[in-house]
Parts: sequence; structure tokens; C-alpha cells
Amino acid sequence: MAEAHRTRHNCSGRELHVCFVGWGMTATVQEIANRMLALLPDDGTPVLNRVMRVMLSRELATTVTEDQFFAARDKLLDKGRIGRLRGQGGQIFLLKDRQASEELPPPAPEFWSEAALMPRLQRYLDGPFRRNLELPEGSACIIQDTSTMGPVRGRWARPDFILIAARRFKYVPTPQLDVHSFELKNERGVDDLAVYEALAQTRFTHFGHLVWHLPSESKSETRLLEIEKQCEQHGIGLIRIREPEDPSSFEVLLDPVRKETAPGIVDDFLDLRLNASQREDVCRALNGENS
Repeated sequence: MAEAHRTRHNCSGRELHVCFVGWGMTATVQEIANRMLALLPDDGTPVLNRVMRVMLSRELATTVTEDQFFAARDKLLDKGRIGRLRGQGGQIFLLKDRQASEELPPPAPEFWSEAALMPRLQRYLDGPFRRNLELPEGSACIIQDTSTMGPVRGRWARPDFILIAARRFKYVPTPQLDVHSFELKNERGVDDLAVYEALAQTRFTHFGHLVWHLPSESKSETRLLEIEKQCEQHGIGLIRIREPEDPSSFEVLLDPVRKETAPGIVDDFLDLRLNASQREDVCRALNGENS
């Protein structure tokens, strides 16, 4: 089939020279990634994942599958070419350089995105939450952003954060490994599905937490009682963020109930999300080598 060329413009007005290869022909991940960069607005305006996938299918004149889309997106994320926002199905936006991707995303004056909340939650987990675990000397505690790690396929298989606590006790001979998963939602992002998302993540972990940015006097506060009841029913912890910049404002409303997740499943989950050094730290703590 002969190639067809025509010129069109993306939503930022930039001219694109588009080559159509014909419906039914498969585009490579690199081709999809290149076209994704061309379609994203120059000014950094975010585009919904589902909208970008439709745009790519039209531009490439072929069906772009979910696996192809996320493989191309993750390729650009790894290279620091694009950024991502969670919620509403996910959004991506163009970055000018790698340095921009490493900066804390500034929150809107009256509304925090999940991307802006992520580093604030990490600071809380590494501070007050970790201290409250009161881990004995020689324990290992690892906090890992897993929002873009693990398999693309599989619904709700990527917690925003995990916390791994490995410990031994003075008199009890059996070591203990606790894996916590955290699902972060912004002020407008919590509904019934948010609870089930946090619950589904306990397929791979021992404790599931829903973390909700719910400022004082928020209109979303009318849903708090119902969400709290659902979390309690399913044994999910609930953490409320009142002021993201102040770790002391993070309030544990419900403690989670430990799930008896099969050890083999936990092992496989951690193998895909921890680096070699982190895995060694956990093993040393469980074997008593840190004492």
C-alpha cells in the first residue's frame, strides 16, 4: 500500500507532517512515542490518556492498543520527555527537559492534583508514619513509589506507594514481613471505586490504605462517613490529608486489618518493584544480619 502524506496541526497549532501507512498495519512503540510527542501541546497542557490514544489511532491510521499506548507512554516517562497526572483516567503533558520532571509540581491555588500530592505523601510516610511503626533496631523499612511500576495489564495493580517493614523480635524466633500499599486520591477523586481500588491492591500486600486529601470544610466532606464505613467493612486503612505541606496534619482515621496474602504472591510482587540493594536490605533484616 502506498504511503499518503498530508499536513495538519495539533491542538497547539504546531504543523505536523503525517504519514499514513494504511489501516491494519501495526505501528512500533517508538513510532507511537514519536507521534505522542508531536501531538502533545507545546505549552504543557495535559491531555487525557484515552483522548491521546484516540488521536494516535487516527494519526497513525491503525488501532493503538492499551499495551502499545502504555509502553510508549512509559518509554517517554523514563526519558523525562513527558509528565503524568493521575485521576480522571490519567493525563500526560509535555516537559521541556528532564529537570522539569524532577521538580515538585506546583499545586493549583485551590486544588491539589494527585501528582502534586505524591511527594508530600512520601514525606509523611518517611516521617510520622514510619516513626509510628516503632520498628525495633535492626529492622528494614523501605518506601517505594510504585505508581508507574509493575505490569500495565491488570486492573488496580499499581499502588501509588508501598512500604515494606522487615523485622525480627527478641524472643519470638519467626521474622515478620509487612507490606503496606497506599492508594492516593485528591479532594475530588474519592468514590466507592477508590475503596475497592485500595482493597484490590491487597491481592499483593498485607495492609491496604486509602489516602484522601480532604481539606477542612471541603464540599467533599459529606462523603467522608460513607467512605469511612466502606473502608472499615473491607479492612482498609483511611488516612486524611488536611494540609499537604504539613505532615502533622495527616490524620489516620482507620487502621487497616492485616490480610493473609500468600508469601509467594508477596515475593513476586516485591521482585518486580524493588531494586537489588533494597531486596538485600529486606533479606538481611529478616535473617537478623542487621542486629
